[in-house]
Amino acid sequence: MYSIKPGRGPSLFGAIFALVLGVPFTIFWIVGAGKSGAPGFFVFFGIIFLVVILGRVFIGFYNATSKNRISQYDIATKNEESDPMDCLVSGSSNSGSSGTGMAEKRFCPFCGTEHDIGFQFCPKCGKTQPTDDNRT
Repeated sequence: MYSIKPGRGPSLFGAIFALVLGVPFTIFWIVGAGKSGAPGFFVFFGIIFLVVILGRVFIGFYNATSKNRISQYDIATKNEESDPMDCLVSGSSNSGSSGTGMAEKRFCPFCGTEHDIGFQFCPKCGKTQPTDDNRT
């Protein structure tokens, strides 16, 4: 299965940002709408927004601290690139690797960027990489 998982640093920053700014603003919104006599829709909107913000806080902290993070997109395998903050959570410096040693490297024939053999597209120029059966 292919997946792109968010980095631990951006996930933690997003969770803290949502907790420090999003939650107080939303509570201010709900209280302000309730006290000012605004239609009930505004209070309801604030409650829905608060639930969304708290969900974002939970997912952010989960992705920043969990060994198996929630994938955002389904594209890259876990063996292609390690996460720089994995060493803080798991205590090892290369926990993103499969444990089989270094992956074989190839170079993009179009721009010369070094990448793992499993890449279908170049991480720099985005061009389709030749496979073993269509290499000349």
